[in-house]
Amino acid sequence: MAQERLTIAADSVRLAAVLHLPEGRPGPWPCVVTLHGLMSSKDSEKYVLVGEEFSSRGIAVCRFDFRGCGESQGAVAQTTVAQRVADTRVVVRRMREHPALNGRVALLGSSLGAYVALFVASEDLRIKVVAAWATPADLQDFSADPETVRDYDLGDAFIEELKTQRYLRAPVGIRNCLLVHGDQDELVPVSHAQRVYASALNPRRIEIIPGGDHPLTDPAHRQQAVRVSLEWIGRYL
Repeated sequence: MAQERLTIAADSVRLAAVLHLPEGRPGPWPCVVTLHGLMSSKDSEKYVLVGEEFSSRGIAVCRFDFRGCGESQGAVAQTTVAQRVADTRVVVRRMREHPALNGRVALLGSSLGAYVALFVASEDLRIKVVAAWATPADLQDFSADPETVRDYDLGDAFIEELKTQRYLRAPVGIRNCLLVHGDQDELVPVSHAQRVYASALNPRRIEIIPGGDHPLTDPAHRQQAVRVSLEWIGRYL
């Protein structure tokens, strides 16, 4: 497959991205934008795997680093959910304008990236489908003791956002949503996925992976998540 390295301007910073383009299949192609977790990056093994598997089936994948993470500019201490929503919108817009792509965009995120994906999809009806892995249904644990966010190198901006409660709970009424969650998730209990599923609208699907942990460390669990995501996204994208 072909890989194109991109630099995407977002306000005063530049976001680093890698675009996986299918080979041997006629374009233009639809695209999945991946959203990494709080302290992760676009180069996490699972996102590289998503890029390889999806592009081999004729779907382009753009994996990018949120500001302050990986190769992107910015400071992680300035992270907020709102800022990550804004970064994602910029990347989605760039993918819709890319000459090799057909403008049809889906989102695939994990952990906080999945949470952000739900908000982006709730506000942009042109997003065709969402796959949310290990997503929280809310940020109540952080809200109950805001100072704990500093353990993740987050700062005052995230704490102040928690106080507004604007992004305290996942949006409801999401359509074309796939939830993937391990039943042994040590950070975000599987009940979170079940709550998001209950508040979503059809078509929707939930895939519980027996024995799966938060990052889906087991290669078999990761492959299962990729397989069901490819099937779901391919159906609606």
